[in-house]
Amino acid sequence: MKPIKIIAVMIPLLLVSCNSGGESTLTGAGSPEHEFWVTLEEAQERAYDEGQHMLLDIYTEWCGFCRRMNAETYADEGVQELLDRYFIATRINAESSQSVTFLGRSYTMEELALQFGVASYPTTVFLTPNGEPLAAQAGFFEAPHFRQMLGYVGTGSYQEVTFEEYSNTQ
Repeated sequence: MKPIKIIAVMIPLLLVSCNSGGESTLTGAGSPEHEFWVTLEEAQERAYDEGQHMLLDIYTEWCGFCRRMNAETYADEGVQELLDRYFIATRINAESSQSVTFLGRSYTMEELALQFGVASYPTTVFLTPNGEPLAAQAGFFEAPHFRQMLGYVGTGSYQEVTFEEYSNTQ
């Protein structure tokens, strides 16, 4: 096949496979794959009212591991059960200029990610029901390891034992 014909075939394929500005699969609350995501403002209100921890997923649109975490880890039934039981889950795009309110102060999502000291993606931040950060874990996690993390924080075991001790009992 001549180079011109290859280009003529490839361009339409590339245009179909690229996101041309439509909704991303990693948008905030209401991501089509996962019903548990709520807005940051709703997460704060519900966490406080219900006495549950918050899980804050900080991602970017271009991040392959963020997409993988969304498609594999958050799709895991065990992960979803633990999120439903122990957490109010929310997410922010670390490169977004969208305004959010956290603990009564207005930030862009980008500014808030910086406030949490996030330098790599994805980063999972665990927060108390009052919005105080407990821990931030950067990187992609396979579902079994992520379930352990959720159980460790969700059950309050972090107050009594190390993660290693907790993991050895599971």
